[in-house]
Amino acid sequence: MAGKNPANMELTIIGSGTGIPSRTRAYPCTLVKIKKNHLVFDTGPGSLRQLFLAGITYLEIDHLYYSHFHADHSLDLVSILFAMRCNDPKRTKPLSVSGPVGLRTFYEGLLSVFGETIKPKTYDLHFREIEKEEIIFDGWKIIAEPLRHTTSMHSIGYRIESAEGKTLTYSGDTGYCNGILRLAKKVNTLVLECSFPDDQEVEGHLTPSLCAQIADESQCDRLVLSHFYPVFDTFRKDHKHLPDTLKDIYKGEIVFAEDFTRIPL
Repeated sequence: MAGKNPANMELTIIGSGTGIPSRTRAYPCTLVKIKKNHLVFDTGPGSLRQLFLAGITYLEIDHLYYSHFHADHSLDLVSILFAMRCNDPKRTKPLSVSGPVGLRTFYEGLLSVFGETIKPKTYDLHFREIEKEEIIFDGWKIIAEPLRHTTSMHSIGYRIESAEGKTLTYSGDTGYCNGILRLAKKVNTLVLECSFPDDQEVEGHLTPSLCAQIADESQCDRLVLSHFYPVFDTFRKDHKHLPDTLKDIYKGEIVFAEDFTRIPL
């Protein structure tokens, strides 16, 4: 019966911005709740506090997934690991940290600077480097694919599938590529970065029209746009017709995310 059971999966955009400070948008961070698990995708600066404001403490995070290691997507790993050393309240359940090739090097670099202050004391910490992979859990699985963002490091996106058939794709940063089309194929909710206006396209990033094209080609049910640079917000204020324009490309639901946008699946 409707309303009897909570949503099988829930998406919350914790931070809808980028590496450029904004009064209204925090650095990139996305939360997915599934099967009582809290999955956090990317943790830009300030994400730990943003998660707290969304009702999630560092004690509740089960899995951290990184798309790549640019500072605006990864730096709050330090804050999270530092907080988890606190004895009151004490974290005891394991933490899984996954990301593309380079994750272990990234963590070792952090250790060389922060030392014991980010090493676990009361819980187990597990790292997993991923390229193209499918990982099965109890009642859900996650699929990773390489994406096209930058030549200086590996970048991946993720697709989450529940046993009940609910699906969600998170792009991280990417340009148009076959990897994101595979991850997005017939997905319920597609979360794409939408960094710049169409006339200011930057290599390795997406624009509104490219996002709509990916959504249309993948036949997803819902498109959620996030990761907006300030220049995009300015553009959107001056182009109120943008949602209607995108409807010419993609006929499904389009959501322009704000911080703390929450969508049950």
